[in-house]
Amino acid sequence: MIRLLAACTLLAFLLLSSSPSAQGPVAIPADRLADSVGVNVHLHHLDTLYGNFPAVQWFLGQLGVRHVRDGLIDTSWQGYYDRHNALGTMGIKGIFIATPTVTDAVLRSYPSRMSYSFEGYELPNELDASGSATWTGTLLQSLTQLHGLDVDPALTQFPVIGPSLTSAASYAALGDVSGFYDAGNVHDYLSGRNPGTWGWGADGYGSIDWNLRLANHYAPGKPIIATETGYTDDPAVVNSIPSLIAGRYLPRLVLEQFRNGITRTYIYELLDFPTTGLQQLSGYGLVATNGAWKPAFHALRNLLRLFSDPGPAPAAASLDYVLTGGDPTVRQMLFQKRDGTFLLALWQETSTYDTDRKTYTPVAPTAVHVHVPVTAPFMRSYQWRDGGVVEEGSAFAGQTSFTVIVSDSLLVLQFGA
Repeated sequence: MIRLLAACTLLAFLLLSSSPSAQGPVAIPADRLADSVGVNVHLHHLDTLYGNFPAVQWFLGQLGVRHVRDGLIDTSWQGYYDRHNALGTMGIKGIFIATPTVTDAVLRSYPSRMSYSFEGYELPNELDASGSATWTGTLLQSLTQLHGLDVDPALTQFPVIGPSLTSAASYAALGDVSGFYDAGNVHDYLSGRNPGTWGWGADGYGSIDWNLRLANHYAPGKPIIATETGYTDDPAVVNSIPSLIAGRYLPRLVLEQFRNGITRTYIYELLDFPTTGLQQLSGYGLVATNGAWKPAFHALRNLLRLFSDPGPAPAAASLDYVLTGGDPTVRQMLFQKRDGTFLLALWQETSTYDTDRKTYTPVAPTAVHVHVPVTAPFMRSYQWRDGGVVEEGSAFAGQTSFTVIVSDSLLVLQFGA
């Protein structure tokens, strides 16, 4: 069974894995990156800022995401469905997390309840952390239940995303259950480390690669979606980081997830939890409880605005560019927009903040020389700054050979005729 989203995300993974051509690296359609980003919401938390739905709509519209994640709740409050459907009319679709107690009737009715919004099902959230000694049996029942939806032709278009787990032991206990769903699932929180961290324990513990290796144990051959990841800036929470550092890391996190083959990344979360000091809850919002945009909101918004390019994907093209200088921490990813221009993302993937000592670890910028063909000269640059703002520049406009400074803040260079 290959459902629509699974097929699309698998295609994105294959494109990411393409080898460079003889003419240079093959560019990834820019809109694939924009479409790879989602955000967690809690529209049923009416006693928080989520209860102010006009504000939620505005935040999501300004952010520019096309995907949200919320609970598959069997509620008599019609507003829950109406609000998600209103987001759907804005082009923002949702995946919904099932619980072990949900009935078949509710599962089957949810796509019609969320007729403008529904994008897919997700199996129960972090059930291994429930404290139940029989969580594996309960989860297997849910796996069987959601897999059974495939017999209904009206539901086969909606993918089932695998369960999220919280430990290596849980993946081992569950085993290979890939036959029950369309895409695997990770919650790859990095505990305040930089996105490309090598990990902070045995065998790369905690890194993106470590999480993917675990997911491949229970979802071999499946595309992988990260339904939760992010950073907290609440000082009362272990492994929190300053909001300015979160703003610097978040665009890089999206890019690192994408370059590692994670086909969609849902940031946790849109709005701050109102109570501080709650581990795994507070400080993760892109928007503070008073409605103020954090640096991470600005930084992600600017990334999505630059890379968003909806429409038919451009024909695969390569750019014969050469980078010299720099150091091994410099990352590069090449994208193409439908107008034929190329976007080259550059950054130093290294730590800027020591979460154990709560101190900044400044990164020395490095000079990188860029050479591109005369058919695609430099057009402009987009440099992310502290606070998430982007500074545009065109000092090298029309040139094909020049030097730029690459730091731990994202830099995107645009080339084209």
